[in-house]
Amino acid sequence: MVVVNSHDILLSFSFYNKEKLLISLNHSSPFLGFVNVDFNSHTVLGQLNDNLRKYLKGSYVVAIEVVNKDRVIKFTLHKSNDFYEKETYYLILELIPTISNLIFLDSKENIIFAKHYSDLSASRPVIQKMKYVPLSKNKELEMGEFDYNKYNQDIAKYVLDSLNLKQKEKALPLYNFFKGKVKSLKRKVKVLENECNEAESKLIYKEYGESLLTYKYEKEELDKVIESISSIYNKDISIEENASNLFNKYKKYKRTIENDLRETTIAKKEIEEFEHLLNIFDYLSEEEILELSYKYLPKTQSKKNKQIVSSNSPYYVEYRGIRIGFGKNKEQNNNLTFKKANKEDTFIHVANYSASHVVIFSNNVNKETLLVGLEIALLLSGKSDAELQVAKIKDIKKGQFIGQVLLNKYESYNLKEVRDSTKKLLLNQKRF
Repeated sequence: MVVVNSHDILLSFSFYNKEKLLISLNHSSPFLGFVNVDFNSHTVLGQLNDNLRKYLKGSYVVAIEVVNKDRVIKFTLHKSNDFYEKETYYLILELIPTISNLIFLDSKENIIFAKHYSDLSASRPVIQKMKYVPLSKNKELEMGEFDYNKYNQDIAKYVLDSLNLKQKEKALPLYNFFKGKVKSLKRKVKVLENECNEAESKLIYKEYGESLLTYKYEKEELDKVIESISSIYNKDISIEENASNLFNKYKKYKRTIENDLRETTIAKKEIEEFEHLLNIFDYLSEEEILELSYKYLPKTQSKKNKQIVSSNSPYYVEYRGIRIGFGKNKEQNNNLTFKKANKEDTFIHVANYSASHVVIFSNNVNKETLLVGLEIALLLSGKSDAELQVAKIKDIKKGQFIGQVLLNKYESYNLKEVRDSTKKLLLNQKRF
């Protein structure tokens, strides 16, 4: 058995191995059917996979029935335990759109496991160890003409599509990692900014210390100063020692501010980097997903087959014989703009935003090619509309950070949409 993705399951039978049983619990149109396709894929690990193997592996299907003449199928299963005693289980498949479910019951029809649980506030609770109650039937099931051959063809196509979906689900941990990093880094920035503001309010300690020394021999003024800082003034030590303590605290808070500002700058750059990766995530190839997983999720990756293309290599598409290159991270941006591009090539970037560099490799760019370049830059930024800056490579120079550019001379364009033709063009990307 194979858990294909979060809602599709393939079951194999010992005495009937020509086809596999596909159980699809997808939200909009769950279904059940046999399929004859080559499907060499690993199962998705988790509770669903564990319970399927626990109750289905080595079991016999002794009865199949439709419950309440509805889209609910009940499988009666017999399985031998470790003492070779026959045990009875039931597999319930509720193939109702928007509320599909897979439920295992024990011999007394109490719930052992459910893909989706619901609490006591629900119209029909689904809770472990509770007696299973079938769904209430809203209306009679209407059956029209059924084309079995077409149904099988549709299922075969669905399974192949599920392969593509599984590829996306493989990338889900990486996507969630990026989202989590952005969230945690933003929290870090907020903490650092609050700490910095608190430290800034303490810089006045320097003035307090100076005032103590200034009015050391003027009792009336000195008493006013001491009274104003009574909460931090130590009467058990001398004026000079109090002043020295205040100066030391001032230096400590000043260092805190310097460190916090430095850490805030680094965190904000990291936020820009991860937000950029999220913006272009739908356009990452399987190879890039693998590269980024090795980089950011090394513990989840196998050490075998670790031969991957350098992530510094940028991408390009060809439009009417002209290459339009783009980077998907700061290293690719840097490589594209400062190593591969020529002085007369055209550079495009979203204004005041960390995003992909786009370079049109031509010294004579017409309006249509420029528009495609602008659309690619907007598309890879994740924005719906933006101001885009266009310059010749000779008019830009490197900034302080990798991938950062400073534009000496540029033109601005505003773009609010991307044509479908450019979106399709981007799907044919190649690597330099």
